[in-house]
Amino acid sequence: MSPDEQACAIVGDALNCPGAIAIGADMSSVAAWDSLGHMAIVAGIESALGRSLTAEQIASITSVRRVAELLGR
Repeated sequence: MSPDEQACAIVGDALNCPGAIAIGADMSSVAAWDSLGHMAIVAGIESALGRSLTAEQIASITSVRRVAELLGR
């Protein structure tokens, strides 16, 4: 699975809308991406990477593309 596909899957699963998230989605375009959803996305990324993210990395997650970058896109 590519980082783009993995990012879409992580965000979709975290926001309870699997298969409905595209790589171009961001915080402003997905209603379910609220503070709780954001923390679920962070947990999904950390699980995939096997490590914790820094505060700066967590704050930088504003789009699915950014998730893909963190996953090694």
